[in-house]
Amino acid sequence: MKVPTLFVVLLLLASAPAPGWESKTLRMSDSELAEIKRAGPAGSPACTMGYYYLIDDCALVSVVSGVEEKQTVGVCLDMVEATAWHTPCDTNACLTLDVIKIVLYDVLAPPADQTMNLKVYAAGESGQVEGDMLGNLDFSPAYGGESAFTSTLIDFTNEGTVPGLDLSGCAGRCVVLLTWENDTGHPGLVLDIVSACVDSCGANAACCAMGVPPYIYPRGTVHTYDYGHTAEPGEPGPICDPAEGGGTCPTYGYLEAVWNAYFCTTSTSVEATTWGSIKTLYR
Repeated sequence: MKVPTLFVVLLLLASAPAPGWESKTLRMSDSELAEIKRAGPAGSPACTMGYYYLIDDCALVSVVSGVEEKQTVGVCLDMVEATAWHTPCDTNACLTLDVIKIVLYDVLAPPADQTMNLKVYAAGESGQVEGDMLGNLDFSPAYGGESAFTSTLIDFTNEGTVPGLDLSGCAGRCVVLLTWENDTGHPGLVLDIVSACVDSCGANAACCAMGVPPYIYPRGTVHTYDYGHTAEPGEPGPICDPAEGGGTCPTYGYLEAVWNAYFCTTSTSVEATTWGSIKTLYR
């Protein structure tokens, strides 16, 4: 039994996941979710990582809009962690970050300025950046139609011609920072959401799986952080489930950005039309 479309689309959350943000809950179709889990670089990565948790037939996400110029959001990656849906990393054999895939929502049509920036640093214990920048790329996500989820591959290997970012200096623990370089308030940030799925148990039994392994709520560890509106990343703060109303997120825990990381690609024979390309998911 599926969650009624009208209910999901019109479900506006009373409070935002971070100060000054507005969010709404949307449901991804099964095909959209499958594409997000599947799409990646053409080469075979030694391991992958992502902290979000989305369930087939209950893929509710929190879409954050109104993100202003220089707003920065980051995901702290630790290659030795085990995560749902992804292949564990062996840092004895693999210590390069090749590709980051991010999911955005409602990218504006040209000629709107949609410039974004991705930076990578070593990560401190609380998500703070440490040391010199390891990588830095500007990009513009493709326009995929209004009210559409867009998946973008950001490739640090220049289509497989150079090695990925060396993470040996930080033992595989880094923070990937996404900054909105424009002042249009788009594209929207896509995060998983716990409360909407749990609260939909009565209408959709699949949603009740949010409370069983491999997912346990409330989440006790933060991976996705808000770094504020600064030219340089500010103090990282957790992004709470909107139903929490801020604070320490005691009931449902923290939200995680729908991003995947691909490490140590084993094939250097890649197709330019795939590596570094933009894959768009249509509703």
